[in-house]
Amino acid sequence: MAATSPLSDEHLMLQVQADDLDQLTLLFERYHGPLFGFLTRLNGGNREVGRDLTQNVFLRVLKYRHTFQPTLSFRTWVYQLARHVHADHWQRHRPTTDLDHLEQTPGYHHAAQHHHATTDCAQSVQEALSLLPAAQREVLLLHRFQGFSYAEIGEMLGCSEGAARVKAHRALEALRAVYFH
Repeated sequence: MAATSPLSDEHLMLQVQADDLDQLTLLFERYHGPLFGFLTRLNGGNREVGRDLTQNVFLRVLKYRHTFQPTLSFRTWVYQLARHVHADHWQRHRPTTDLDHLEQTPGYHHAAQHHHATTDCAQSVQEALSLLPAAQREVLLLHRFQGFSYAEIGEMLGCSEGAARVKAHRALEALRAVYFH
């Protein structure tokens, strides 16, 4: 017996739209790990928040299943939902400190240099990412960690591929400035 090819994400989502909610399980299995990683990184490595937000993304997939367009990529659509879930969470739980406040704090520069010298590279990059504005952090995570093309990012952000490329370049420059500061 020949093995059958797996159903595409778009086909599964069309079945979910038609109220075959069992197909959402397959989409969850395919996307919960990458979405969890994306949302955890967006939230400075907070795994608990990442887990909660990932769950909220799939609740929105169910709630807004009628808005999925079969001509679009499911992957792009679900990450767009994830971006909205994160933005809603951020609006409700704004951080109490920001980069300007940290830079004005006595000893911040010295502490940052000391911390950079004593932590491993991955943790330092994550911390530098967490200091970027949310929009810049998001573009970098989508492109560098989630593998989205500039065209897909442009679609999510409502801009051209070239504009998405510029945003990513500027975000990378900002990350370098924060990381090496």
